[in-house]
Amino acid sequence: MKRVLLPLVLVLVVCSGALAAEAPKDQSPLDQALERIDFSGLFFLSYEYGDVDGEDINEFFVDRAYLTAEARILPFLSGRLTLDTSQDREGDGEGDMEVRLKYAYAKLDLGEWRMLRKLQLEAGIVHMVWLDFEEHVNLYRMRSPMFIERSGVFNSADFGMTLTGLLGPELDQEYRRTVNPKYAGRHGSFAVGIYNGGGYHGHENNSDKVVEGRLTLRPLPDSLPGLQISGLAILGKGNRPGEGDEIPDWETLDVMVSYESSHGAATAQYVSGAGNQKGTWVEPGRPWVSTDFDGWAVFGERRLGPHWRVIGGFDRLQRETVEADLGYRRSWAGVAYDLGRRNMVVVDWDRRSFNAGDRDDETRYQVTFQLVF
Repeated sequence: MKRVLLPLVLVLVVCSGALAAEAPKDQSPLDQALERIDFSGLFFLSYEYGDVDGEDINEFFVDRAYLTAEARILPFLSGRLTLDTSQDREGDGEGDMEVRLKYAYAKLDLGEWRMLRKLQLEAGIVHMVWLDFEEHVNLYRMRSPMFIERSGVFNSADFGMTLTGLLGPELDQEYRRTVNPKYAGRHGSFAVGIYNGGGYHGHENNSDKVVEGRLTLRPLPDSLPGLQISGLAILGKGNRPGEGDEIPDWETLDVMVSYESSHGAATAQYVSGAGNQKGTWVEPGRPWVSTDFDGWAVFGERRLGPHWRVIGGFDRLQRETVEADLGYRRSWAGVAYDLGRRNMVVVDWDRRSFNAGDRDDETRYQVTFQLVF
């Protein structure tokens, strides 16, 4: 824990020094620094019951606990540090609360260039190009990761660089206030990045880099501003040791149509590719040969007044090796109550059925409290 808290202390020290020259005479450098540092937290506190992976479950647990410090250093330069605490569910440390860095990056505000607005460059442990966008459409990450992450294709952050921006000016203030303030470019948004490829909690096992890109278009900004069409492309190698052809390919293509309004949101997406981020989707006995996959998912949210929400979705993934059919189907549904300021209680049911006849269905019931400050 001391090792992980040290970077947070260093952020405060560095920012205090950087801002000392600008501090008013009647204000200490530390007070000036603290005025430019924002602290926030995001906790997923859960109870689940059911049968998963052949085992009965009946437990309270902390799925995630994020602590973030964001520092405004210069008009064009800021930094972010996020600690990610989760409970180890397997291995020698099963049950332990593990703390690691989720994000640690410098962010440059690059202004605008023609129709590209709010250009920003992150460098360090950064957002990858897709999940931060999807999680601002589907707000229910607290119950489970998004389809493409939960399936095992990739996670949300990595060591590298990400450039993001909006296509055209932002939509009007009313849309941003009542629907969604994030990625609110009038004609869409984009993100491109280059990464190690191992993810934020994976050691880089080879020298290859992964290139990713997301393009989102908003075709009817005046009549239907909540409608967006998004595409994702990933090209690289899985995170396994080796050189050249010894490393499995990782290729992903994803297309998603989404719609948002003050009454709710809905998404439908299709994904296909070969291999995955970890380099584990390979043929048995031939770890350099990636297996193909494809799948689709739908999600819907209906808001019933200022507090109640009804949510649900369906996922399907197809993946086969020469020895086994590893595909599955997942159905889920739930009810949420928004206490205000994104503090929310979610009760949901989740059932997964496997294509392989020798695997039993999994069913779990979960209650999650999302705490935000």
